[in-house]
Formats: sequence, C-alpha cells, structure tokens
Amino acid sequence: MFSTLAVEGMFLLGFLFLAMFGAGIYRGTVEVQEDNGRSRLLLSYFSTCAKNADTEDAVTLYEDTAGQVLSFADIESGYAVRVYQQGGKLLEDYALSGSPLAPGSATVIGKTDIFRVDKVGKRTFRVITDEGNVAFTLRAGAEYEG
Repeated sequence: MFSTLAVEGMFLLGFLFLAMFGAGIYRGTVEVQEDNGRSRLLLSYFSTCAKNADTEDAVTLYEDTAGQVLSFADIESGYAVRVYQQGGKLLEDYALSGSPLAPGSATVIGKTDIFRVDKVGKRTFRVITDEGNVAFTLRAGAEYEG
C-alpha cells in the first residue's frame, strides 16, 4: 500500500513539475511574440502612412518645440497626420497643415524614447525608434523607369 502511494505521489509531483515548466515556456513564447508584434506594428505604421500620403510634396519633415515632426499631408483636404515624440510616447496628431501641435488631443501610437527621422535621399526617409528603424521611399515625383 505504501509503495503504491509513493509511486502515485511521484507521478503527481512529476506532472506538477511538467505543468509548471510548460507554463514558463509558454509565457516566454507569448512575451517574445508580443514584443515582436509591437515592434512590427510601430515600424510598419510609418510605411503605411507613407503609402497613403504618396503624392508630390505630401510628406515633410520639420522641427517644432516637440522636436522632429514627420507630416503626412492630404493635399486635397489641407489636413495632415503629424507624428512626433513627447514624454516617451510617439504621438499622432491630425489637424490642418501648419496648425500648432496639440499633444493633449493626440493619439498615442506607442512607447519610445527615441524618435529620429533622417532624410536619406530626395524621396527616402529613415525613421529610428526604440523598436528599430524603417526606411520608406516615396514614389510621387519619380520618373517612370520602365
């Protein structure tokens, strides 16, 4: 009787150990996936905005009191999506082009302590954040190379 209980106890302890080990592995996998997803989401945001605003002179980079501001304008409506960093957050502001920034009513895109935009060429921008960097090239104004 005692040996049967001992064997069952060993099986129970083994099962609990495997369940705890499996839960730890699963938690680690989920954290890696979430970090990867946040990184891709933040960086792909700029590519998506650039594709949506890919018209002549619609994407501009300028300095403001908040630092660098990347603006994606809709030439027809006169409004622009302006992206800038303030207080460790990357913010998106949608307002009339040229109007002052309004961080109080801006939407938080993500958390980042680094936000730097470099204009690499005539139509190429590189955005650098805590999550990495992404480059996008505007096609508007480019001559067709067929």
